[in-house]
Parts: sequence; C-alpha cells; structure tokens
Amino acid sequence: MGQLPVVRPGQRVVARSDGKGGMVVSVEKIQGREFAVSAEVKGYVLDARLLMDVLGSLKMPGSWFQVWCKLVAAQDPAYHGVDRTKAPRGYVRINQRDLQKLCSLSAASVSEPMQFFHHIGWTRTAKPGVLQLNPWLTVAGTSAEQERWQKEWNAADGPACIIPAPDYPAEWRAERAKAKKEAEAARRSEKVVTLSRRRLPARKASA
Repeated sequence: MGQLPVVRPGQRVVARSDGKGGMVVSVEKIQGREFAVSAEVKGYVLDARLLMDVLGSLKMPGSWFQVWCKLVAAQDPAYHGVDRTKAPRGYVRINQRDLQKLCSLSAASVSEPMQFFHHIGWTRTAKPGVLQLNPWLTVAGTSAEQERWQKEWNAADGPACIIPAPDYPAEWRAERAKAKKEAEAARRSEKVVTLSRRRLPARKASA
C-alpha cells in the first residue's frame, strides 16, 4: 500500500470503490456526513451514528426497523432482489411486494412502516414503484451526487425530514386508529334512505 494521506484538523479519510473491485482512499473536509462501507452497502450517510441512535431510541416494532434497513441497503446498485435498471441512480425501484420478500414479512407489516417513513419525510414517492430516500439522511453515491439529489428532493416539494421523539410511532398509530374509528362511526350514523320501488303494471298474456 502506498503512503497514507495526511489528515489535518477538519478533514477525514474516505474510501470509494474504483469500479474495478478496488478502493480509492482520499481526504476531504468534514461536512457532517460519514462514508459507510460494508458487504452490501456503501455511500454517504449524514451523521450515521446519530441516525442509528435515533432508530435505536424509537419505540416501534422491530419490523419497522427491518424495513428501513432494507430500503437503505436497496440503494446499492448491486443489491440483490432489486431491479436497478428501471430507476435512475439515487432512487430505489421497489414495491411493497418486493419488500415483503426481502424482509419475510406480511403485507400489513410492510405497509404500516412505509406509511410512517413517508409521514416523517424519510422517503418520498418519485413515481409509482420508485422511491427516493431522504438525501439528508442516507445516500449511496458521491458528495456531488448527494447535493444534486437534495436539489431534486426540494424541486419535487419533498417533505421536511422529522427526527421523531421515541414515543412518536405509538402516538402516530393511536391517531390513525382514532381517525379510522371516527370514520367508521360517521358511516354507521349516516341515514339510509329507502327508495320506493314502483310496481310495473302486469302484462297481459298474448293470445
């Protein structure tokens, strides 16, 4: 290995794939993000330790955490089970049926966390079947791509990101259950108007 780069205050070492199976090591200014490399995921994440701390503090079903992890992993171009040819770089072409298979979960166990992550602005639907994960939270790409995807998020009126309090998932579920119950009660209280049926005159039998 060649000489290691000099890392000065306010800088950090980052590693990127060279596209040929190797890694390129360089130094850049610290801008509140970290470069993550693992067997399946590589890219920029904004303060990864803070995000994991938030996820670890949320009082939510484990399946929700599982769905989020699969969404983050699906950003990688080489990720198995996701068709990357039908979504632009920086976006994820995945539907709930694909997530069910990847997570080995039921439809309901995938649908609920997906609605929650949309609600708090961690994901948005770019078009049917294509998601964009909030580029202020997680990015599989270069820092220049991250900035471009942030601009695309803003141009599409993407929702502001919420960092929820630990009890917020339970509060959100309770509000949804309350709204559903109120809607059902409203439907039951609606007056049903019985329409009178006109009796048609009997036809005389033809000779």
